[in-house]
Amino acid sequence: MKFNVNGSEVNWEPTQLLVAGYTAKDQNSLREHIEELGKIGVPAPPAVPMIYQLSPELLSTESEISAVKNDTSGEAEVVVMDIDGEWYVGLGSDHTDRVLEAVSIQKSKQVCAKPVSKELWPLSSIEDHWDEIEMKSWYLVDGEESLYQSGKLAEFLTPRELIALIEGRGYSVSGAAILCGTLPILSGGFLYGEEFGAQLYDPITNKKIVLSYQMKILKDAEVV
Repeated sequence: MKFNVNGSEVNWEPTQLLVAGYTAKDQNSLREHIEELGKIGVPAPPAVPMIYQLSPELLSTESEISAVKNDTSGEAEVVVMDIDGEWYVGLGSDHTDRVLEAVSIQKSKQVCAKPVSKELWPLSSIEDHWDEIEMKSWYLVDGEESLYQSGKLAEFLTPRELIALIEGRGYSVSGAAILCGTLPILSGGFLYGEEFGAQLYDPITNKKIVLSYQMKILKDAEVV
């Protein structure tokens, strides 16, 4: 995979992919997110945060991903990557099969590609103002754009806190990409559209990372 860091190209292949769920500092918002999932039959987690180990091959910097039916959707998340012993921050989408999610959360995540931004920031460059960084996402549904998520990273555990927690659970983070959790959905329910977009904005440096990808729905198998 090829990434851009401060104008320089970085080549890197992750050795593992970890998805962290229920990482909000605000327990009220966390309960709202769990209730959102409960409405589609997803049971409450046995512990928070939850850590799901997935195949690193799911990570993609392509502008299009595929699914069999239009019942998958994205969620904007910070992604941190351990590249040669240094941590970097990008923007990702934990694209998930919402039907399968009611059966198995891990399987519902494993069957979908995980788009990530090509632009990365060194974690050290934003740690002192992590709480001020803004994240939002939007969906294009039938040609109409709708704001989907909006908030600040102050709502989440910091990357260092999350990394320490993951290591405390017995996972290695060497060479890992970690999706760090998502914001509540503003609409109160999942959207399914033709394009998903997201943005990280740093008001201190006036820099932003943008992620955008389209959904390709595959044809159903034909019975001859």
